[in-house]
Amino acid sequence: MRTSAAARPTPKRDVRSFVPQIVVFVLVVGLVGAMAIEPTRQLIEQRERIDEMASEAARIEALNAKLDRRIDRLKDPDFIEQRARAQVGLIRPGETTFVVMPPAKKARRDEPRKSAPPAPEPGTLESFLRFVGLSS
Repeated sequence: MRTSAAARPTPKRDVRSFVPQIVVFVLVVGLVGAMAIEPTRQLIEQRERIDEMASEAARIEALNAKLDRRIDRLKDPDFIEQRARAQVGLIRPGETTFVVMPPAKKARRDEPRKSAPPAPEPGTLESFLRFVGLSS
């Protein structure tokens, strides 16, 4: 007589029989967690570095755009003429130039010196206190 598998009684397992499996599971999860710390830290550092490089690239692009505008300006003949007139003092043939000279040292010494600014008028409260005799 054979008994079927469903009819067989299953042996009762107690919690102590699962302790080694639980310990192994906790160790494996801890090991996986410990192994994930360094790559996560590196990922965060790389993202910060990417953000810094992106801001640096934006700054450089703005500087390049500014320099491109300056190059375009320097190719303009009117701008070149304006700079030559202002910085070097160049003139076109037939133009009359005037040079304004500062006054001589003697003339500057003869100028009257500026006096100190007048003292400010007393305010309402100060005038009242002086009128009452509480202030000098």
